[in-house]
Amino acid sequence: MRKIILSFLILLLFISICISQTDSTYSIGKSITIDSKVLEGEVTYHVHLPYGYEETEETYPVIYLMNGHLMSTFANAVATTEKLSSKRIPDMIVVGISNTGVARNYWACPDDSGKVDKAEIFYSFLEKELLPTIKNSYRTNNYKILMGQSNTGLYVTYNLLSHPDLFNAYIVASPMFGWCSEYYLEQTKSFQQTNGTANKKLYISYGDMDFTQVLDHIDDYKEILKQHAPEDLQWRLEKLENAGHVPLMTLNNALLHFFSEFTMTPERRKYSIQEIESHFEKLSKEYGFTVLPKSGVLFDIAFDLKDEKKFDISIEMFNYLISLYPNSALNYYGKGLIYLNKKEPELAKECFNKSLEINPEYTRSKNILKRLNQ
Repeated sequence: MRKIILSFLILLLFISICISQTDSTYSIGKSITIDSKVLEGEVTYHVHLPYGYEETEETYPVIYLMNGHLMSTFANAVATTEKLSSKRIPDMIVVGISNTGVARNYWACPDDSGKVDKAEIFYSFLEKELLPTIKNSYRTNNYKILMGQSNTGLYVTYNLLSHPDLFNAYIVASPMFGWCSEYYLEQTKSFQQTNGTANKKLYISYGDMDFTQVLDHIDDYKEILKQHAPEDLQWRLEKLENAGHVPLMTLNNALLHFFSEFTMTPERRKYSIQEIESHFEKLSKEYGFTVLPKSGVLFDIAFDLKDEKKFDISIEMFNYLISLYPNSALNYYGKGLIYLNKKEPELAKECFNKSLEINPEYTRSKNILKRLNQ
């Protein structure tokens, strides 16, 4: 938790600090404004692309973040996804929706006539304008997550209950059920009969020191989910201790819940290469996009095998790693180190030279080759 908070604070700091040595401003994304015909005005959104986006042809899942105009909210989302994607979740694009101006019209409680017109209009904006714009502008796959907090958390809940097929997963922090609790209790009761939810996921969090509009109704909502949620809706409702309204760790916990099988646990780290391939092929089929084990994780596993003196299996793991990530100087360097441990310096030199073909300035390989050639 400390690492996440530290990353978040560092990002916030760099947003406003000009780096004097280069006279440039550090950025975690860019802002784009579009003219919305549905909402009848301009809407701004912020986009963060994952590390290495420009160097690959991969497609990425997208997190759509309500209240993205709050820099702390957007920065926390960027810090969380970047941290977790190093080993535990897929790389992701983050889109922060600025819910200001006409985009404030998302209110998700019924009016006196029982209609939820503003939420329906905002749904149309997402479906017809924002999602197609992002799909046409960036390399996205079809996996989409919608996150909201407080009042926008109500909207996200509405979207799940009324239009579940627009997104694959939903994240709700401190939903303000108190504004119209009976509506959401009744809608959730009838949810199973009116909507399909195949492979949908839901994560709801709240703090033990949350607002009364949350605390007074959240237990009732949890009971409704227990009794009436469709069997194929994978949901979790979690109280976070020592937390107030909209707990900071919501996105972190939600992503680890949604992608729990991506983590190479101590048990999975003992898998053979064939078992690892089978595991991630299964995940790719489940999520609808290609899922690969993380490069750094496989690198660590290969070195664990080296420490156990299982040099041949370590080399096999490096060959598998390089087949997935062939343009990494580090991976060839690591394989070379294993050959040195095997007392096979000529094969080690081949790996170090290959590393330098990929990156002629890779210092580690330069230095070790210099020593070997003395």
